[in-house]
Amino acid sequence: MSAKDAPMLDAEPQQNEGGPREEFGKDAEADESKSIFDHAMLLSRAAEVGAEAAASSRESGWKGDWLVLLQALCGLTARRAADGDPTPLFTAERIREEIAAIVGAPEAQWWSEDSDSARKKFSNAWKALENDLSRLDGHLLGRAIKSRVAGQVVLRAPARLGTTNAMGYGLTIRPIELPATRAAVSQPVLTAQTSRSDNSPLEIIYQEEMEVYPIPGLKCPLKLSLPGWRAVIVLMPIVGSLAVGGLIAWFLLVLWMSNEAPRALFQWTVLAGFVAGMVAWACHPFYVLINDRIVRAPTILEATLPLGHVLVLRREGEDRLLRMVRFTARCPICDGEVTIEKGRRQHRGRLVGECSRNPVEHTYSFDFITCKGRQL
Repeated sequence: MSAKDAPMLDAEPQQNEGGPREEFGKDAEADESKSIFDHAMLLSRAAEVGAEAAASSRESGWKGDWLVLLQALCGLTARRAADGDPTPLFTAERIREEIAAIVGAPEAQWWSEDSDSARKKFSNAWKALENDLSRLDGHLLGRAIKSRVAGQVVLRAPARLGTTNAMGYGLTIRPIELPATRAAVSQPVLTAQTSRSDNSPLEIIYQEEMEVYPIPGLKCPLKLSLPGWRAVIVLMPIVGSLAVGGLIAWFLLVLWMSNEAPRALFQWTVLAGFVAGMVAWACHPFYVLINDRIVRAPTILEATLPLGHVLVLRREGEDRLLRMVRFTARCPICDGEVTIEKGRRQHRGRLVGECSRNPVEHTYSFDFITCKGRQL
């Protein structure tokens, strides 16, 4: 009997051979669908955070069409992504309709009408958004961490929608690493802590807002850790004040040793003292900045901005950066806006958070590292 005709005694009937492959394919498809759905939900939550950040910045007094454009785009993205779309795109006309609904009359007509001026307004706002969105990085990151959202919205490059000439605008996600949370506290311990903290000071959490670049033409923070002209920008006022002080001292010495009339001596002395005071007033913040790593920004730098900015030196990686930012919080007593100001009376010499409704009684400490404070 040939091998071909020999019975296959060891062979077992194979049933449902395609079953495992079919199940594997279903599992892979399910995993892919779950990944797409999770991405859409994360995009929706991150877009909600972006809309809140843009709206909060506008409420604080920041101006610019790009802010309302960001708010509208984030709102549309949040709603579409919540429906399961992981890569939502919108036409300029749809975004302008959303902006018109946000700003209301009479500004809505400048966005909603179908004209070249409205299209140009949108184009300019999109270009400004591309250039200035990085100024909101700290604000977006802080809100995302506070809301436990592991992503931050960034702009997608405009793309054509299908075979049409219409451009689609949208957002995508940049993953961020959330800090570890503390372990949950048991109910008896939590109750005991609550009873002990009934009389403890109220605590607030500061939110970093938009970054400002006060030096014209410079659209990035100063890297003071690098040797060169950047460090001179901070040291120049101090060196200049010392030079001016020396010249004034020399001028007064020569003046008082001359034969000028007493009236002229008095007038020139008062004038020299006024100039010295102005120089000291202008250079003092930079001296405090070098020693304290943070100082209230001079009013002249925020002449066209909302008040309450600070100049802060931060070590980020290998660089030491100088940034001008604004920190705000909500007063837990009256729900007023808390901004950073120079301390008064017993708090002189430090920066504190003052409530806009009652800056005398509703005062809080300010730690720019942890962004937390307590009632003083």
